[in-house]
Parts: sequence; C-alpha cells; structure tokens
Amino acid sequence: MDGNNTPRTIRSVERASEIIMALTDEGMMGVTDLSSKLGISKGTVHTHLTTLSQEGFIVKKDEKYCLSLRFLGIAEQAKNRIEIYDLVQKEVDNLAERTDERVQFAVLESNKSVFVYRAKGENAVRASIKIGEYEHLHRTAVGKAMLAYLPKHRLETIISEHGLPKRTENTISDPDKLKSELDTIREREYAVDDEECVRGIRCVATPLRDDVGRILGGISVTGPARRLTDERIENTLKDNLLRAANVIEVNAELS
Repeated sequence: MDGNNTPRTIRSVERASEIIMALTDEGMMGVTDLSSKLGISKGTVHTHLTTLSQEGFIVKKDEKYCLSLRFLGIAEQAKNRIEIYDLVQKEVDNLAERTDERVQFAVLESNKSVFVYRAKGENAVRASIKIGEYEHLHRTAVGKAMLAYLPKHRLETIISEHGLPKRTENTISDPDKLKSELDTIREREYAVDDEECVRGIRCVATPLRDDVGRILGGISVTGPARRLTDERIENTLKDNLLRAANVIEVNAELS
C-alpha cells in the first residue's frame, strides 16, 4: 500500500478487466471500437486481446472479439457457491408463472446486490439490471429488503463505503430517510422500490434468511408501476412473495 493506504493495483490486469467487461456489455467488438470506448491505444488493446485469446478467455470472429464459452464453466462454479440456488430457482419460476411478472433472486457480495437468477412471467418487462451486475443496495427493493436485516454497523459501513447515489429522483439518498424506510420494511416484512431504480418500474421484495437470521439473499417481483399498485402488492403479491420465501427458507433448513 502507498502512504494514503490505497491498495496497489496492477495496471495490465485492470486493462484486461476493462476489456472483458466491455465485451460483456457489447457482445462483439473490434480493436478500434475497444480503443475508442476505453481510451486505450490500439496497440495496447491488441496486445491484451492476444493474451486473453491465448489464455482462452476470448475468441476472434470476423475481425471482432467476444467472450469465449469458457465463462460458462466459470459461471457454473460461481453459481455452485450459492447453496440454495436450486431451491430458489424452482420457487422463482413458480412465482413468475403465478404473477405473470419478472421475478429475480439476488445475493449480497462486496456490500452490493447481485442478481443471479431471473424468471419471466407472461407479461414480464425487460430487465434493466443484468444477471451478474452489481447494484447499490438502497436503490432496489431486493437490496433494501436485505439491507433491513443486516447489523447496524454493517449498514453504516455500506453507507460510508458506497454512499447513497441517486439513480432516479425517487432514490432515497438521505441516511436518516433510508433508516426509517428499513424500519418499515422490518415491520411489514417486505420492501418496495417505488421507481427508485428505473422510472416507471416498481418492485416488491423480501429477504431470505436462515434459522439464525443470516441473510441468504432476496427475491423480488418487478413490473410497470401501473400494474404493481399498492393495492395489488398488499392484496396478492405480498402473500405470494412471502409464501415463496417461506418455502425456500424451510427447505434450506431441511437440506
């Protein structure tokens, strides 16, 4: 570490990571496009692409590059770390079918939420957050649902580390307002994202916990604000969501 306690990093690894993430976002890109997007010289981009190709992380197709299928194996290994994944998958699929909306499962990692599985009902809207993408906890229903059951010192650490950046005008960015919201979530056992992450989209979510209260993840139902009204959440979605969470938690204890 240097004098201000900032961890030392390896620039070439950072560059390689930037290239991998760019290809993740865009699908296929050529050297010129990558150079322009990342602000790196074509020569440097080409050197990194050659190395990543030799290591089997990317492949070249018609003068463009994309991620290799090796990432399927990497993703499978990462997924296998989530002990309740198979239990959640079944219930998320069932919940999507019952609600006709988009349903997703997220876990905590690096003090952010990461969506790891998603199912689409008949009327499901398009997702704005990709599988594997990190998101601030305070900006989504599932993030707030998990945040509400973390120890207070962990909450303070998260706010200090990541802040409370806004994504829409409805995003809660004041620590006191967030803490009040988390109190409400604990009282009613579910959280609501009221167009706080994406305009026009609402979500309702609940955490998944083990028998000692440890957070295992969270599940949420997402849809247009005109469909996910307070009345529908209270009358039908809440019960379906809590029932699915209960099934997962019970089976997790038995497994």
